[in-house]
Amino acid sequence: MTNALDQEVRTQPARPSDREERKYPLPMARASLLTAWLDARLSRDPQYPAGIVTSCYYDAPQLDAYQESADGELRKRKLRLRWYGEPIDPYAGVWLEIKSRDGLRSFKQRHRYPISGAANPLGIVIPRREDLAAWLSELSLTIGEPLDPTIEPTALVRYNRIRWQSSDRQVRAALDTDVRAATPSGAPIWLPIADGSVLELKSAGELPPQLSQLGRLGLRRAAHSKYALAVERLYGGERPKTR
Repeated sequence: MTNALDQEVRTQPARPSDREERKYPLPMARASLLTAWLDARLSRDPQYPAGIVTSCYYDAPQLDAYQESADGELRKRKLRLRWYGEPIDPYAGVWLEIKSRDGLRSFKQRHRYPISGAANPLGIVIPRREDLAAWLSELSLTIGEPLDPTIEPTALVRYNRIRWQSSDRQVRAALDTDVRAATPSGAPIWLPIADGSVLELKSAGELPPQLSQLGRLGLRRAAHSKYALAVERLYGGERPKTR
């Protein structure tokens, strides 16, 4: 098993990433076929070929980030915490990520922080409000704009991820399946999201020819937000009652 501390942690210092992100939702029943198709065209990520990803998404009480996704806004931003591995290593720390989107381009800024405290019934340690506020203050200086310190943990999302990359490392692919959602402070139950499976392709430019025939597999590029799907699964798209 890959150490949770090392999952998807690159050797370079954390820095903003800028790339075009393409998403292709798919039925879970096609995951095996798509996995074989990608294996024939790309190499598995040599360091992090597969693993479980768990995220805690934050939002304002009015669910501003959710509304941006649900309304199809071209410019939007999400804040999340991310852990890697199963079970989650309490000593591995947590990644704080700001993910922004402007049209077809996406940007991500991430930093890792130590975390301690009592785990919730799902075995996840949610940082204290004062710790998060300090992290956001530090990150605000990095990205050059303020971050709302009043946001709350709104939805937990977890899924299985398989990763590939092209030989020149200019293209990365990730297939996410078995997507589930839970409330950060509610019942310790992971609820399945039936339409949560998605292929994500990230590149600095056009896709290579070997990936240009996804349409033959019945896949179509479309908007897809695990966070929005999680909010709708947990709360029906309304303001969470449990905070």
